[in-house]
Amino acid sequence: MEKQGYDYLEPIEVVPGVYWIGLYDEKAAFHCNPYLLVDNGEAVIFDPGSVGFYPKVASKIFSIIEPAQVSYIVLHHQDPDLCACTPLLEDVIANKELKIVTHSRAQLLIRYYDIKSEFYPVDRHNYALTLKSGRVLRFMKTPHCHFPASIVTYDEKQKLLFSSDIFGAVSADWRLFAQKGYEEQMKSFHEGYMANKPHLANVMEKLAKLDLEMILPQHGSIIKKELIPACVEFLKDLKCGIDLQASDEELYGWIPS
Repeated sequence: MEKQGYDYLEPIEVVPGVYWIGLYDEKAAFHCNPYLLVDNGEAVIFDPGSVGFYPKVASKIFSIIEPAQVSYIVLHHQDPDLCACTPLLEDVIANKELKIVTHSRAQLLIRYYDIKSEFYPVDRHNYALTLKSGRVLRFMKTPHCHFPASIVTYDEKQKLLFSSDIFGAVSADWRLFAQKGYEEQMKSFHEGYMANKPHLANVMEKLAKLDLEMILPQHGSIIKKELIPACVEFLKDLKCGIDLQASDEELYGWIPS
């Protein structure tokens, strides 16, 4: 894997005020990508990761901001790879105003991580969140991609899409930023994790209407503007899930034993 000149032990500012705070593992084909958004001193964490991720992710977050600056933690769905460390963050942040942003259907399951902060269910707040500066984060429901009430986040100010599992990828040659041909890296992940072609195509139709400068998925690589149209079109036409007549080995053979 090429390190592309980045120091992966440190947070990487991908656009002004938005940081990749994930982990780099040269032996892994599957990477998780937490993100931090800092806006006029207020901070939002997106999908902070697993318990095992916590020490390194927290170290990166708090090298940039103070714990009390975190107002929101956005959890796009309930899987442990993106939200299991949230209670550990709660203990450090110690901000009574901290809110956990998710869909109310995911909230039912996320509670079982023993999260104590108040929830902000996006479906009961018009699928939007306004930060103190007036910056608006908008949320879109992405049904069955792969959770029934999974969501993604669109940052209107910088035209960023925090896309959760969608646009994720698996690759033995992981890079922070996607390169030409990234579609093939997305293929195996989406084939096995998305419900079917109609659901994925429906989501792509919605996302294609957004004005996007960058897509920041929870897995795989960050996609810059010039590659976005090709990735959207590829996923729009991809057979996946129950539409495939495929064996477990064909769908999940990339997963280490």
